[in-house]
Amino acid sequence: MFKFNRRDFLAGSVALGAAAPFSVGNAADVSNLTLWGPPVGPSVVLAHLVSRNRLGGHGKIDFQVWRNPDQLRAGFASATMLASATPSYVAANMANRGTGAKLLNIMTWGLLYLVSSDDSVNGLADLAGKTVVMPFKNDMPDLVTQHIVRSDGMIPGQDFEIAYVSSPIQALKMLISGRVSSAIIPEPAATGALLQGMMNSVPVRRVLSLQDEWGRVTGRSPRIPQAGMMVAQKLLDAKPGLVRDLQAETTKSVQWTLNNPASAGKIGAQYMGVKAPMVEKSIPFCNLAATPAIEAREDLEHFFTILAETNPKIIGGRLPDDDFYLAV
Repeated sequence: MFKFNRRDFLAGSVALGAAAPFSVGNAADVSNLTLWGPPVGPSVVLAHLVSRNRLGGHGKIDFQVWRNPDQLRAGFASATMLASATPSYVAANMANRGTGAKLLNIMTWGLLYLVSSDDSVNGLADLAGKTVVMPFKNDMPDLVTQHIVRSDGMIPGQDFEIAYVSSPIQALKMLISGRVSSAIIPEPAATGALLQGMMNSVPVRRVLSLQDEWGRVTGRSPRIPQAGMMVAQKLLDAKPGLVRDLQAETTKSVQWTLNNPASAGKIGAQYMGVKAPMVEKSIPFCNLAATPAIEAREDLEHFFTILAETNPKIIGGRLPDDDFYLAV
C-alpha cells in the first residue's frame, strides 16, 4: 500500500475539488482487483472493507491510495484502475469522455466547510468587506460557494474578496499564519485547521457547513453528492456479482466507520501516514454514506447542472447518460 505523510493527506483533498488530465497505460487484470481511493475520509471505509476481507469470495482484493488526480484519470482512461472512490463530477466527466466509467454510489454527501479565526464571522454574509481563501478557482468548491452567495445577493469580488490557492493545505497554512482569517476548505483540511489552530494558539472555528447552505438556497436536502465509487464497464461485464457485493459491503463498512471512529482512525492512519486522532476527528464531518447512484440521480443531476452553468467542462459538457447511474 502507498504511504502518505501528513502533507499528502491534506493535499489529497485536491481529489475532491480539482480536475486533471489523463493518459494511457496497461489494462488491469479483473482477477486481482484493487480498490482505489483518495487519501481522505471515504477511503477509510474502503480500507476497512478490504482489511476485513469482506470481498474474499471474489479472489484477491487489495486497497491502495492514489497519489493525485492525474493518476486516477490515467488509470481509468487506460483501464489499469477498475474501481475507485472519486468526486462525482469527475466520474461524470470521464463517462462523457467515453471511458466506460459508471457511478456505483455516493460515499460522501459533502465535505465543505467555512472555518475562521475571526469571531465576527458567523455566516457567509459576515464575509462582507473581508477576504476568504479558497482552493481551486472555477472548480467545484468555488462553484458551490459562488452559487450560494449569489443566491443571497452577494457578488464575489465586489461584496467580498476570494483569494484563490492551489490546494487545501495552502489555504490551511495561510489561515494558521494569520495571512487570512477565513477559509472554505474540505475535510480533512477543515479538521486539520482546527487542530493546527489549537497547537499554534490560533482560535480557528468551524463556522458552518456548506452542505447546509446548499440545501438552504436550493430548497433541497442539506447535502451535496460530492464523491462516490466509480467502476469501469469492464469490471461490470466480468464480475457483476463482485460489484453487487461491493455495494453491500460498502454499506456495512460505512456503518462500522461511523460507529467506531477511533478504530477507523487507526485503519486510516495505516494507509494515509497521519496520526489516527486526526482521521478520527474528521469522520463525523465527512457525511459518509453508500447511497446507490440510481437513488442519488436527482441530486446528482441537480448538482451537475448548477456546476455546469458556470463551467460546462467540469462534467464534460452534458449530463451523463442513463446507464451512468448504477442500480445494484
